[in-house]
Formats: sequence, structure tokens, C-alpha cells
Amino acid sequence: MFPQGDENTLSDITLKKFDANAKAHYALLQALNDDNISRVNHCKIAHDTWSNLVAHEGTSQVKRAKIGPLCS
Repeated sequence: MFPQGDENTLSDITLKKFDANAKAHYALLQALNDDNISRVNHCKIAHDTWSNLVAHEGTSQVKRAKIGPLCS
């Protein structure tokens, strides 16, 4: 998901943030098995991917407290 706008008008900071997110998201996906990938393949942001994975750790009571609208 490339940032919106003309390539000439995008700031260096926006492009660096996009690049950092893409690298982090790719690294997370490479470390997962098929079961976990199916839980996070709809996430576009590395932070959402990580949050979704962490929300499934712990006891069932902890899981219920963590789970919410994690990925949009």
C-alpha cells in the first residue's frame, strides 16, 4: 500500500516511514507459520500485525482483555 500522492510531492519522511513499515511487516510475516499468517494477512501496518499476534498470547481471560479492533 503505497502512500497517496505524486512521487515528487511526497516528503522524504513519508517515504522513509513507508519503507520502514514495509520492511518490518515483511520481517514479521517471514517469521510466522501458516496458522499465524492466516490471522494477520489482512493487516497492512506492522504495528497492527504485531498487536494481533500478541493479543493471542496468555490465558483466555488475558486474551479477552487484549482483543479489540486490531486491524482495519
